[in-house]
Amino acid sequence: MHSHHSHSGDYSAHGADPLNAVIDQVINLNFHTYCLTEHIPRIESKFIYPEELALGDDSAEIIANLETSFKKFMSHAQEIKARYADRPEVRTKFIIGTEIESCNMVHIEYAKRVMMEHRNVLKFCVGSVHHVNGIPIDFDQEQWYNSLRSLNDNLKDFLLSYFQSQYEMLTRIKPLVVGHFDLFKLFLPNDMLVDRETGQCYKETGVTVDSLDPISEWPEVYDAAVRNLQFIDSYGGAIEINTSALRKGLEEPYPGRTLCDLVKKHCGSRFVLSDDAHGVAQVGVCYDKAKRYIVDVLQLEYICYLEECQPPQTGLSIQKLPISQFVSDPFWTNF
Repeated sequence: MHSHHSHSGDYSAHGADPLNAVIDQVINLNFHTYCLTEHIPRIESKFIYPEELALGDDSAEIIANLETSFKKFMSHAQEIKARYADRPEVRTKFIIGTEIESCNMVHIEYAKRVMMEHRNVLKFCVGSVHHVNGIPIDFDQEQWYNSLRSLNDNLKDFLLSYFQSQYEMLTRIKPLVVGHFDLFKLFLPNDMLVDRETGQCYKETGVTVDSLDPISEWPEVYDAAVRNLQFIDSYGGAIEINTSALRKGLEEPYPGRTLCDLVKKHCGSRFVLSDDAHGVAQVGVCYDKAKRYIVDVLQLEYICYLEECQPPQTGLSIQKLPISQFVSDPFWTNF
């Protein structure tokens, strides 16, 4: 089994456990492929998260410490990869990458530079969007509402802004794996009232969010999602099925059914699987539910995963695992 997106308490302020402990659990669960993808640093003070304030006396020190921490991660990840490379009893293959931050164009260009400077270590990136209009959308409910308010409480404009930020990141970075494609839904309130025609959110009139499909409700949003998927397809990228949505209480992983159908149609059905773990307890969590989603709901013919090319070739390739082999993998004895 595979995960293409992970974190730890060593290098993420919202992580829970040391990276070595996470790796022990990965091996214990008998993963086939596990990617180490700590967050690339954010380099502007306005994007520092509250839990990171303890990292320094001022924003300059905090940002410097985030950059130092990321360098330590790259060294640590290389040590882990080397440690298990020649141990035949461990089937897990470790791939080193990073989850990039696309808060704004400054961070997108910074990510490009870091990926280039460390291309011998960082084999790929998970391309993610965590902000809409410069405001976090996955930190807490209050910040999500703040982001919506910054776009005049219009859900359609909020979604268009999200997909536009994603498109800007995609076109400049071309990430091999695109992370939690519909992260915007994490704090999207089911009972929020929305005007179906305009997307305007009201307190007393409109239909509830859970009575509509935000992707297909507005042609502009649908077209933006399709545009992004078609661009990902143009360079051969993959979409992760991310189980963190399930462990956070959502009914579907990222992405939901509507978007997955669009991936099948516009992006070659290239799905990879990720747990987006931030600690030991989250490694492989909800994979049993993801398996049912992949096999019974999406009815995929195969699941993809990354594999390092053998010398003299370099880089990564996307491999296809037939569903018959996916469901019979020894990993599933854990459930």
